[in-house]
Amino acid sequence: MNKLVCGMVVDEDIYDKYNWDKQTGMRRKYTLGGQERSLDIVEFYSMTENCKVLYPEMVAEAKKIAAQIQKEIREYYAAKEGRKENTAMKHDTFDGYLKDLQEIHARVAPERIQLKEKWDAAQKRWQEDQREFKGDEHYLAREKVRYLDAQEEYKNSVRELQRRTQEEIQAVQTEYEKHVTDFYSANGNRLDDGVVRLLNSGIKLTDAEIDGMVDQNRSNPTMLRLISDHCEKQGIENQNARVFGSLARKAGSDEREAFKTIADMVEKAVSENETTSDVWAKADSHFQRLSNQQIGAMSAFWVRPEASQTQLVE
Repeated sequence: MNKLVCGMVVDEDIYDKYNWDKQTGMRRKYTLGGQERSLDIVEFYSMTENCKVLYPEMVAEAKKIAAQIQKEIREYYAAKEGRKENTAMKHDTFDGYLKDLQEIHARVAPERIQLKEKWDAAQKRWQEDQREFKGDEHYLAREKVRYLDAQEEYKNSVRELQRRTQEEIQAVQTEYEKHVTDFYSANGNRLDDGVVRLLNSGIKLTDAEIDGMVDQNRSNPTMLRLISDHCEKQGIENQNARVFGSLARKAGSDEREAFKTIADMVEKAVSENETTSDVWAKADSHFQRLSNQQIGAMSAFWVRPEASQTQLVE
């Protein structure tokens, strides 16, 4: 393994896979800047910081292609060695789980409203019966039993709705916690061999070079921690390495808080307290606005999993 592909050390077969088209015997091409270009051109734009100023769109496209190739290479070697690079998750990104909570709210909130409307109707009927049939004790006795049965049914139905809601939230939370833990846990399979070798080479890296390493690893807390630790150990003062390393070490505390915030709102929508449920279950309640705000804020987190990359052009 002495060949490099997008900064990763690979064997001859993998090198050929990404550089040559076996069917034509010609260089494999990737769409970059609207043109078909070879991998070495893609690598040049993805790794040369000076290009950011002159060709920002080309650099962004090249980084996306390089990231996809790196992902495929890691998965290939993980499978080859009997390892699993990433645990299969329900969603690519964390906001998908928050949207699951919105879907739960969309199901249970109308049901809570219907239960309340049914109970309100039972109360109204009992009040009318007391006014209209106040002299008919036998009738009122029968209707009171009916009223008390409706009251008990209402309370039991609300409790059952709460139980089902909490069960659904817990199922989503279990998947979410698995993903957050997996994402932030240090994982040797997610080390970028090229970057690791460069950090250990003794070469004095510039701020721009360290910034580039941080930028290409925003979705890799393992590498962010490694880069940050290296700078601290070597006495290198780099703001990006320090900030992103700190975010990676938070290990998902902000993500867990975001989930809890929305989950609590969903539970309020099915609360036994009728004032609380009325506030949070209505279609025009604060829930949609506040949960959307939370999802939007999470999408702006500097360290987060990447959505599925666009497939490479064959």
